Amino acid sequence: MLIIKILKLIGYGFLVWLIPTIITSALIIFPNITYLFDIVSALSLIISAALFSYLYFKEVNINFIKEGIITGIVWLILSIVFDLIMIIVGISTISLTSYALLVAPLYVIIPVITVSYGLHLDHNKK
Repeated sequence: MLIIKILKLIGYGFLVWLIPTIITSALIIFPNITYLFDIVSALSLIISAALFSYLYFKEVNINFIKEGIITGIVWLILSIVFDLIMIIVGISTISLTSYALLVAPLYVIIPVITVSYGLHLDHNKK
């Protein structure tokens, strides 16, 4: 059971990263709308984090706040690690400085959503 939970945590974390990455990468195809990059990346991250938080928490019955904190931290770390792999391998051409200033801070959205979800469920359970 624990292994399945860990696999879901990592799998959902991967999807939380992958979906916004694919969506924002698609903006490169349409250079006349790159000004929407910040909005699209934030919205796609919010939607994917909210969706996968919902799916993950469907099977959580206790320790909602703790689960929200752990989930948010794991997904945040996974997103940064996956991005760094893309940069190191050369798939992404953004510099590490630009990444640290422009992209990585956006991932704070993830724990905000997961912790908020945990707080909400904890409040409703009482």
